[in-house]
Amino acid sequence: MLSPELLIVLLFLGVAVASLLSGFPVAFGLGGAGLLLLAVLVGLSLLGLGPINAQGGALVDASIWRDLTPLSNDVYGFMLPSGRMLLAIPLFILMGFLLQHAGVAQALLRGLSACLRDVPGGLGVAVVLVGGVLAASTGVVGASVATLTVIALPSLLRAGYGERRAGGIVAASGTLGQIIPPSIILLLLADQVGTQFAAARLAAGDFAPMAITSGDLFRGAMLPGALTLLGFMGMALWQGRGISRVGSAVRVGDPATGGYGPAGLLADVLPTIVLIGLVLGAILTGLADTTSAASFGVVGALVLAAGRLWLTALAALLGLLLVVWSLILPLSARASFEIPAIVAYLLLLSVLVVALALTLRQGILRAAVSDSLRLTAMIFAILIGAALFSLCFRSIGGDQWLSDLLAGWMEGSPGLLALVGGTDIATAQARLALLGLLLLIILLGFVLEFIEIIVIVLPLTLPFVFAVPPEQLDPVWAAVLIALALQTSFLTPPFGFALFYFRGAAGNRVQSWALYAGVAPFVGVQVIVIVLVWLFPSLAIN
Repeated sequence: MLSPELLIVLLFLGVAVASLLSGFPVAFGLGGAGLLLLAVLVGLSLLGLGPINAQGGALVDASIWRDLTPLSNDVYGFMLPSGRMLLAIPLFILMGFLLQHAGVAQALLRGLSACLRDVPGGLGVAVVLVGGVLAASTGVVGASVATLTVIALPSLLRAGYGERRAGGIVAASGTLGQIIPPSIILLLLADQVGTQFAAARLAAGDFAPMAITSGDLFRGAMLPGALTLLGFMGMALWQGRGISRVGSAVRVGDPATGGYGPAGLLADVLPTIVLIGLVLGAILTGLADTTSAASFGVVGALVLAAGRLWLTALAALLGLLLVVWSLILPLSARASFEIPAIVAYLLLLSVLVVALALTLRQGILRAAVSDSLRLTAMIFAILIGAALFSLCFRSIGGDQWLSDLLAGWMEGSPGLLALVGGTDIATAQARLALLGLLLLIILLGFVLEFIEIIVIVLPLTLPFVFAVPPEQLDPVWAAVLIALALQTSFLTPPFGFALFYFRGAAGNRVQSWALYAGVAPFVGVQVIVIVLVWLFPSLAIN
């Protein structure tokens, strides 16, 4: 017979799954379901009908409501400029939508396909490369998949790729936003992993745990992201080996057939690549924190979205002058150039005002801000709802009960412990917990989006993963593996969310069976990358 503790844990988990599958908005359904279930348990205890423990005492009592007070602190912490790194999320989202609505994806596909026009199957490789750039600029899988489907799928079908190969290339390329920095997933993971790692180490008696930042995850994800991108490019090249060189690129944005020279190529490709490189470079080198670099990215995207080459060139020149003055010139020489620096700063502000006016008149700014507000509100609402559910679950000791259950399972699996390896039993158990978490994420990806998985599942499972010191199981390595598993879950048939985004944008141009068959080789590439990172942790540890 099941214990009362296990019944309550199963009840909470069942209510959570039911609320997520009900179609009710996740943010309100999840938090409301947890609060309602807790109220029922408290009410039963007040009536003397509630569950009791082995000692005959009530498992839940009325004083438990006081345990919900930290929610207000958590919500306030989301908004603190000096607090969590989540403030970078709306900035990166706005940067991506500005570039998306400005037609950057079309320009990139036009330029890259022109570069690869003489390569058999070059168009497929160009689509993967565009997916990689979109991943680094938007970090939002839904936006990347929908954009690529609209601009690249017709060209791939016209070039002779067929439904299966065209659908697989487009859907897989759109999921690169999960692992290539700067990614919304990596930002959310950095927050959750950092919080859970610090709590686990404090519980183990380590009162000075190392800090986990988004920059750490960005650096850790660079090589695995590059491996995934190269694997996708190789697969696209193999699938397009029989495609004629003529037509595989020239049909993309007809300029390739009408005097599309080096100047047009540079104008299409170079500005976006430089902007993303500067944003990532500032984060990875430590010149700026994630939020500051995201702010710089929004400014650069605003200038690019204006669509005026002279404006982009002037902004780049003024920005370069200010960087030289503030970072390169010695302190003794800065005073002599203070007036020119002020003039350059004022001119840069004027450039931004002009870019703001142009994007507003073209409708780009309004559409980007509207989409950004909608997506940002959804993400933060889900974070608040998940925090409320988690507090309700922890207030009755559910996290400890679940911990005891999982600990007992891991202790009783000597064969699995030997399989995952480790220097000692504790490390093997932590690695086994991580392996189980990766498999669970891939399965849950059939029915849940990545935000729900990150904010609901990880707080319940990461304490087992981080039960050992970072010297034995590196938290950045674990976070990168989790990000790769989330990416795989988005593409796994038949319920991967990237496939739904693709079907919504593609309509009836690609049949379901063809789409599932098309993404299968790319899922294989992702699994290979996960295995490589598992076997060689140095790929994710810098």
